[in-house]
Amino acid sequence: MFHDPFGLLEQMRDRYGSRFALKALARPPLAFIADPDEVAAVFAAPPDLLAPGEGGQTILPIVGDRSFMLADGETHRRGRARLARLYTGEATARHGEMVHGLAEREIASWPTDTPIALHPRLRALTLRVILATLLGRDVDERAPGLHAQLLSMLSVSDGVLLTLPPARRVPGLGARWQRFLHERAQVDATLLRLIEERRRESRRNEDALDLLLAARNEGGEPLPTAQVRDSLMSLILAGHETTSAELAWTFQLIAHDPRIQHALYAELAAGDVTYLTATIQEALRHRPVFLFAIPRAVKQPIEIGDWTHTPPAHLLVCLYLLHHDPALFADPHRFRPERFLDAQPDGAAWLPWGGGRKRCLGWRLAFLELQTIVAATLSRYAIEPTHPALERPRWRSVIVTPHRGCRVILRERPRPPRMPTPK
Repeated sequence: MFHDPFGLLEQMRDRYGSRFALKALARPPLAFIADPDEVAAVFAAPPDLLAPGEGGQTILPIVGDRSFMLADGETHRRGRARLARLYTGEATARHGEMVHGLAEREIASWPTDTPIALHPRLRALTLRVILATLLGRDVDERAPGLHAQLLSMLSVSDGVLLTLPPARRVPGLGARWQRFLHERAQVDATLLRLIEERRRESRRNEDALDLLLAARNEGGEPLPTAQVRDSLMSLILAGHETTSAELAWTFQLIAHDPRIQHALYAELAAGDVTYLTATIQEALRHRPVFLFAIPRAVKQPIEIGDWTHTPPAHLLVCLYLLHHDPALFADPHRFRPERFLDAQPDGAAWLPWGGGRKRCLGWRLAFLELQTIVAATLSRYAIEPTHPALERPRWRSVIVTPHRGCRVILRERPRPPRMPTPK
């Protein structure tokens, strides 16, 4: 699973079908599910039977134990409700304008005519976007070092330290873990200062921090500072790591298919985004950055399909296998945006945002961000691959990214077309 996740999942399905079990190192038994009816049953199960919060323990050292994203039941529901204003139509339009401005500025600085790794640059860009969304567009003036602090701290995801806690005691790796703890303390000090400064100001629901500070707990009291910090960190992590990884895969796929790249450029020049939308949808199908939805811990025996699952098993909805099932998607291993031109994705089979109560909270903003950054890049550059084959998947904490960082060559176009605004 670690070195060839796509290959192993395909082999297991070929041998055992759409449901199989694995025993991983230092993990409870894992039951993989990729049948649409069984997937729907997993997502519909109540948290007293299947608890999704326990599946997020890998990122606990980063996000903290008071994050609503790792909670279940009413705590999770209330946490999502507090941030609902971030996802209204008006807020989404403002988000699109902000992403467009940041993307144009950042993309213009990328080197041309030489091999570069796009993924680190995309991480830097999407991190700027999420910080402005959560903490205000003046965040660089208020906390000029936060962006660099977070990029350094989150480099801990490149390796096994989050997924295999015993590795933190291994010589060499232990020193890297201690560096992460030091960098986390620096980030926390910056975030706590921003939180306390904002408490003293009078602002009206302009960003996520405002909404969290205006919220009240069950007793009517303001949320504790530690809870605000953990919620912010969850949103920072979820709001840029997955988006940058999906962008990296999208650019890999586009770079390796000149036909698709030409069609996209022509459409952008004509002021349309129909094919762009289908291309993003197909990239999310073909290369989902989450191979599985958030694991569900079995709390009581539950029957799904003709299997009865019992504690301490965890159920993993396998998004990769669902998206590559030939009964659901014709020719599933081919990258073909045209499959989504005439029909919208089937909500039972196309699940890049997960499902159930843990479905991605900011998926609309993320999709708009994908569209905007891809459009801004293709309007300025032609993209060439540096290797004849697509890059392999490489684990970055709980997601997969192109193993060489999406190495491409950018060629500046002579006259970029007018970039349309994605809707």
